[in-house]
Amino acid sequence: MKGEQRVLMRSWHAFVVGSVLGVAALVERVPLFVSGRTYVLCHVPSAVDHLTIAALALVGGAFVAAVTGGVAAIMRESPRPEPVLLVVCMVAALAFVVAADRVDAAGEQRVARLAVGGTRGASCGFYSATPGWFSW
Repeated sequence: MKGEQRVLMRSWHAFVVGSVLGVAALVERVPLFVSGRTYVLCHVPSAVDHLTIAALALVGGAFVAAVTGGVAAIMRESPRPEPVLLVVCMVAALAFVVAADRVDAAGEQRVARLAVGGTRGASCGFYSATPGWFSW
């Protein structure tokens, strides 16, 4: 391989890329790390909770894609994993993170429509919407 440079994909590439995307997607959803918009809601519809759970499930899908890519590459008998499989798993992890971001954006839009102006009552609470990478 003197005159030839080859880009080798290792099994841990899919795992690391997917895991970094997943961790970053979780960190961006924690209001302690990222500031966002805050809304006052007196009646939180269950649809908002469902969208939050769906977004977290999609972030979990990024982790599953990362682990699947890493494990499948390791399980292959050849010393070098199939690069197409690793690329597909990394793209799948990115797609899960983008989808989670879009679901969060839809939830934030719904909360913005339902937000209450002025002072909050006894049964009202705060909802924080953190900025996403792909929509805001």
